[in-house]
This record gives sequence, structure tokens and C-alpha cells, in this order.
Amino acid sequence: MLALVLVRAGDDGRTATTSTATSTPTTGTTQPPPTTETTVEPPTSPPPTVTTEVPPPPTQPPPTKPPTTPPTTVPPSTGVATVVRKGPSDQKVVALTFDAGSDVGYAGAILDTLAANGIRASFGLTGAWTEAHPAIVARMAREGHQLINHTWSHPSFTGRSSGGGPLPTAERHAQIARAETAIVRAAGVAAKPWFRPPYGDIDQSVLVDVGAIGYRYVAMWTVDSLGWKGLSAPEIAQRCLDRAEPGAIYLFHVGSASADHAALQTIIDGLRARGYRFATLAGLVGA
Repeated sequence: MLALVLVRAGDDGRTATTSTATSTPTTGTTQPPPTTETTVEPPTSPPPTVTTEVPPPPTQPPPTKPPTTPPTTVPPSTGVATVVRKGPSDQKVVALTFDAGSDVGYAGAILDTLAANGIRASFGLTGAWTEAHPAIVARMAREGHQLINHTWSHPSFTGRSSGGGPLPTAERHAQIARAETAIVRAAGVAAKPWFRPPYGDIDQSVLVDVGAIGYRYVAMWTVDSLGWKGLSAPEIAQRCLDRAEPGAIYLFHVGSASADHAALQTIIDGLRARGYRFATLAGLVGA
């Protein structure tokens, strides 16, 4: 069951292959050669059957022109992006997501905890952070975590959280494209078609603009740990466990300003004790 929430205005929240036909060998009986060229004595026994092979035509070489854009697993879409705030509620599965856009913080410790528990999570990465920490991003991809485009420099697309006006469409596209290039270069995999808006600032124009360049899913969340607001590790753990529900999407941060890393093991243990399993965002919603 796929539970996707589509939010409209006002809500917060890949060398063409050239195929060549290959002819198969044909079998036939040769005719006696013309008498004007060779005199053939009458055979005392039936002439043997001679099989002639017709070589296949040469295979055309593949095109040498490389693709102009990085390959993605989902074809480009020109539709309006879908907002994902929560997964299906029929199974006790949740998604842990981590945003990275400030300092490197506790990214390594978080990856260690996830690895020790056999959990794959999702990481919203800004391009600037990715370019500054390519080895960590490569590790995220190598260990099976999902990467999400979080823009190049984390500007509010609507201006609501920054106090300015909305970014023009061209600037929004440039922010996303530059971040995607950095992610593909560092990780070898694409974040597309997943996008996480800075500050969670979205409106209908954002959904149209990101959808127009192939980002089908806008990754929001169900539970914000509020670690970025200074909550202690016990407070973060209690908040996250109190709000647990099937399909919940958790928002954490890797930066040093948050104690999310310190609360992570307690949250994992508490959720598992309640029968919950973990998935990436894409795995949670089957995208």
C-alpha cells in the first residue's frame, strides 16, 4: 500500500542502443560449375552436399557521444511533485532521515550507529556540504543509504524562513542542479528524484518547479526531533518514541549543534522493542 500525501498551495510543508540483425548460416546444394570454366567428369556417386556459410554483416559500433545528464533510476517527470510526509500505516515500519548542511558534526558517529544496527537511512545533503565532505558521502552510498537533494546552499525557496522573497524558478533549478552534480560526483549515485526543501518551506510553485525537472518526491517528515533547537539527548529520545507510529518519517540533523546522534541508539532500541522496523524513504513508500 503506497501512502503519499499530495499537498497543493498553502501547505507547509539516462546511449541509444542500436540493434543489428544477424543472419544465420544457410545450407544449400551447390550446382555443378559451368562447362565453359571446368570440365567435370560424371560422378559415379551422388555429389556431396556442400554447406556454405554466409558471414553476418559487421556490427555497427556503438555511439561515442556520452549522455548529457547523469543517469537516474526514474525517468524525468514534467508533473507536479508529490509531498511525502508519512509512509503507509498498515505496517510498523519507519524511516530515519538526517539532514547535513552545516558542519560535519557527528555524521561519522551516526553512520557507525546505523551500521552497527543494520539500518539504512536517508540523508538530505546540500551540495556545499557534499563538496566539503565527499568521503563521508561516498560512505553513505557505499553502505546503502539513500541520498536526497537538499539544494546547494540551503536557501528558502519560498522566502518564508529567510524573511526574503521567493527564489525565481531559474535560481531554484540552479540550486538543485549544482547540488545534484556534487552528489553524483562524490557518491556515484543520484539523489534524483528525491528533494528535501530547506526549512521545509514549500508551496505550489515549489512543487511545480521541482517536478518540472524530474524531482517527483518532496521529502518532508512526520516527527521532528527538535535536536536542532537544543533538546537534550533524553528529551529527543522521549519525543521521538512518544510520537512513534507506523509509517513515521523522522527528521534528525548531523551537525554538532544537535544531540540527535547521542539519542539515536536509544530511539532505535525503543522502536525495535515496540516491533518497528526501518527503511529508507524510498523503501518506505515503495518509490
